[in-house]
Amino acid sequence: MEIWQDIEKLGQELEDLHKVAIIVLNWNGWRDTIECLESIEKVTYPNYEVILLDNGSVDDSAVRIQEWIIGRLEKWGTVLDFPEDLIKVLAKPIQPVLRTSKLLFIRSVANLGFCAGNNLGMRIATELDADFLLILNNDTIVTPRFLEPMVSFAMREEKAGLIGGVICYADDPTKIWFAGGKFDRFLETHRVLDGADIALLRKEEYWLSDWISGCMMLIPRKVYEEVGGFKEDLFFWAEEWDYSLRVRHAGYVLAVVPDAVVYHKVGRSAGVLKPISYYYGTRNRLILKRIYLPWYRRWLFLTWFLMTRVPRYLQFAVQGRWDLIGAGVEAIRDYFLGRNGKWARHVG
Repeated sequence: MEIWQDIEKLGQELEDLHKVAIIVLNWNGWRDTIECLESIEKVTYPNYEVILLDNGSVDDSAVRIQEWIIGRLEKWGTVLDFPEDLIKVLAKPIQPVLRTSKLLFIRSVANLGFCAGNNLGMRIATELDADFLLILNNDTIVTPRFLEPMVSFAMREEKAGLIGGVICYADDPTKIWFAGGKFDRFLETHRVLDGADIALLRKEEYWLSDWISGCMMLIPRKVYEEVGGFKEDLFFWAEEWDYSLRVRHAGYVLAVVPDAVVYHKVGRSAGVLKPISYYYGTRNRLILKRIYLPWYRRWLFLTWFLMTRVPRYLQFAVQGRWDLIGAGVEAIRDYFLGRNGKWARHVG
């Protein structure tokens, strides 16, 4: 394809000028994180560095991951000291763990959440002079050539804001989970081509998207410096939609590059329909409307939303899911009380 010819022409320029910082958060998921790192080891892009944050894990993740890295220094390079200027960025409760020529491993003694954890990673990436910041879920497996097409697109397109790729289900690699997203007039979201066969993907170099998944999101440094990072009072969930809207409002375009393929173990990070994900999903969904919808559309949505909670919670009651009812009621209450950040019942 033409894109690979363009990449080959870039040659040494890619290696010398365009450093990608791959930011990965681990939270009680060292097995997935190590599998993700094993896939990154096979990446063909020549100039990247991994910034790995253990986000307040209460299991033995930090020890397991450190031992694994030390046992594979032939892949990750020699052990280096933490420079003084970087130590200043790692304020409490962040603890330096290990630094090699290809990887920086740090640990937080508390769970900062997806938003603040990735914001720390992005801040460190700029200190390390990265040209691109890649947000990557720890429950993903990347393909060897997933970086080149995204970087190539961002270099050619001056207004490139957020760049994503095609994310397939890890348990069925032929099926698409994300290949772009759409907002409706109430900022309800859906993933285009969800469940479609990747073989049927249209053969285009890229296409525009309303939002880019935080599961894998490439951010040019200039965009981060202008727009900033994720909104930390969301803690996690809906941050990708908020960030996509902010980047679009700043005048940038969001694009999906289909030659960038990764696989996602859907639901590993927080679980599918568990109280923790249901709480944040409900509360932050409402916060998004409050921020971006005009008042009349917001109240139309709230009226519809509250009316539909009755049959929804009755369904949960029939299923014996009182935990979800409690999480949903608390999410709605906290929204109206203006309570943001970490859920009071979020342990760990």
